[in-house]
Amino acid sequence: MQAMTRFDFFRPMIMPSPYTKYKEFQPAPFLRLYICCYWLAFPYKMQVPRYSYDIIPDGCTDIVFEYDRLSQTSSVTYYGIFDEYFHATEQHNPNKITFGIRFYPGSSAYFIREKAKVTARSMIDLNHLNQSLIGKLEDQLLHTNHVTEMIACCDDIFSKALKDTLPLRQDATLPIILSTIVSGRGTKTVEEIARKEVISTRTMTRMFEERIGLSPKKFSQIIRFQSILNEWVHHPYRTDLTDGYFDQSHSIKDFKKRTGKSPSQLQVSDFYNTVFHHSDTIEDNNR
Repeated sequence: MQAMTRFDFFRPMIMPSPYTKYKEFQPAPFLRLYICCYWLAFPYKMQVPRYSYDIIPDGCTDIVFEYDRLSQTSSVTYYGIFDEYFHATEQHNPNKITFGIRFYPGSSAYFIREKAKVTARSMIDLNHLNQSLIGKLEDQLLHTNHVTEMIACCDDIFSKALKDTLPLRQDATLPIILSTIVSGRGTKTVEEIARKEVISTRTMTRMFEERIGLSPKKFSQIIRFQSILNEWVHHPYRTDLTDGYFDQSHSIKDFKKRTGKSPSQLQVSDFYNTVFHHSDTIEDNNR
């Protein structure tokens, strides 16, 4: 079997809600080729009763488990890939916990059977997409009280699920193309990549519709934005943000499309991209 192309060098920038405490955790070593991270979010105890925040595109997809400890109700939602920011509005609920599984681009196809084009730009009840997997996931997560237990539960379920996707994992074409796009900071054209990988642009587009949900061009634009955003966060006083863009006005326009703000309106503290945390208890995270 051809070795799986490493893709775990990609750490997307995200913009978590300022009203929640957010942490990321690593999956088991075998899953790090496919799962970017597990993450946990809790509302701070003292805050406004209703709040809104923006979610920016990162090229990844997420399974999100939400649980209300008071009512003991839960839901599992799949967030498909999206290429523009969108608003989220929530009511403050100190009893709510949110646990997520963030997949690298294209990797959710090993667990979600629906074509990515169908789930793109959507939030879907996962029971409609993979009932057996999600039934196990939701049932086991409901019986956990510690982040370590939640991570172990997911490690076990997703590791077993991968055993049924061997033919898909043997095809290294898409991971190689994705690695080329990311390492090239999203600036290579579809034609350049097709020539390099000896594949037709039509075949590449079809593959992206099935596994990514966006065209190669639109996905590359997300990676270009993420690369520039990463540069800006680490060098916030930098004024030249034209790498991969025609000029400065195009880069500012793209920032507005992806974040809802121009670079001058953003703050470094808006973004999250740090080392992984050690596992915490759920109770510790709600203080």
